[in-house]
Amino acid sequence: MAPTGQRIEARGMQIGRFENGKIVERWGSTDELGIMRQLGAAPQPA
Repeated sequence: MAPTGQRIEARGMQIGRFENGKIVERWGSTDELGIMRQLGAAPQPA
């Protein structure tokens, strides 16, 4: 897929666990299907 220079939007979330004021673990999730749809690499919902 050739680059277009157009912007996309990605939704996601991050969860962190802290100990003594420092982050010791982090989990994340991104809407990869939403990104692929914006790129035209996955079908749009019906």
